[in-house]
Amino acid sequence: MMKCPECQNSNIIIIRNETVCQDCGLVIEDNTIETPEVKEGAYTEQPYLATAGTNIDGKIVKSIWLLSTREKNLKHGLTQIDIIASKFHMPYTVINESKIIFKKSLYKELCISRGIQVVAYASVYIACSIHRIPKTSQELAINSETNNTKILRASKIIQKKLNMELTPTDPIDLLPRFASKLELKPETITKTTEILMKIKGTQITIGKKPETILSAAIYIASKKTSDKKTQRQLTNTIGIIELTIRKMTKKINLIIN
Repeated sequence: MMKCPECQNSNIIIIRNETVCQDCGLVIEDNTIETPEVKEGAYTEQPYLATAGTNIDGKIVKSIWLLSTREKNLKHGLTQIDIIASKFHMPYTVINESKIIFKKSLYKELCISRGIQVVAYASVYIACSIHRIPKTSQELAINSETNNTKILRASKIIQKKLNMELTPTDPIDLLPRFASKLELKPETITKTTEILMKIKGTQITIGKKPETILSAAIYIASKKTSDKKTQRQLTNTIGIIELTIRKMTKKINLIIN
């Protein structure tokens, strides 16, 4: 049974004439067979030589079957980033930053055991943080084959291996988007902002996801303004489980009350 040379797993499939590891996303080999176009009646004894072609802009490009495994994985990852960027209407600066991070991650072999797609999503997530674009891992993972946990784990590894120091996302930056989704009343939004400002920089926020802090703040504010937002509604909208919301709610109440 064939095994992946990178992660040593045997979950191998063939997609579009390429032998690919489903676990880490490595392109093991390209099975495409290309032959030269020969006109009818023509005869030649010259061997077919693999050459690069040119695109419509006149730039020299390699045929896919001439690319190395790393080049194929890079191309696959950059294409994945373009798809993510298009889906979420990312600005050019974020797209470019994401591709730089992905390329560095690939050459550091950080895709091994994590997969091309996960690292691509993690690269976008990190780029959003760098450029202060409030985007959660939960949002990025929607309608994808990965999940927010994998994205967060991969992003932490990437930041560590690439020596990246990032400023955590401010929960206040996430408030407008989720306030719209939850249809919060203006007074609830104001109260939530007040709560977030009171606990900003305190011990209870250190190491906590901004979505967790925001969920608890909205829950407390909604109770004070009779907006009646349940923990289940917050879970379904923001993606933080109810138990986590309850724990953070208790910690915040100890500070603001």
